[in-house]
Amino acid sequence: MDYKKKLRDLDIEDALKYTESIINTVHDPLIILYEDFKVALANQPFYHTFKVKPSETDGQFIYDLGNRQWDIPKLRHLLEEILPKTTSFDNFEVEHDFPSLGKRIMLLNACRIYMEANRTKLIIITIKDITDRKKIDELQDKVRELERRLKTNF
Repeated sequence: MDYKKKLRDLDIEDALKYTESIINTVHDPLIILYEDFKVALANQPFYHTFKVKPSETDGQFIYDLGNRQWDIPKLRHLLEEILPKTTSFDNFEVEHDFPSLGKRIMLLNACRIYMEANRTKLIIITIKDITDRKKIDELQDKVRELERRLKTNF
């Protein structure tokens, strides 16, 4: 029996557990939205990273999460303008000052999916915090510039 047949044979309860297990194995924060931008599901790294609880996240508009810390103009543009015209976007950089985290640089990937069984449209978003990597890159650039200046002066 192939895996697709096995998946089709899962009942709804098993399918939900299966899906949640997969989502929670992803190390980076991941959030799934309905087409109206309400949260369908998020993984534990999302709750942990952004210091929110499932009870205050699930079913809420993404823009209202964590005292509106996700009401980011660039994110709105991505979700409301870019994503409807394409099926996905990759490596979109968003810089934002999160109340619980401070200024962070996040790399967003998203895709739209359509669930045939119940005609539901979903948006899956993964979030990678690249703040430290960016700081390291900036420091390396400064070091290279200082080295260049030293070589020119001697």
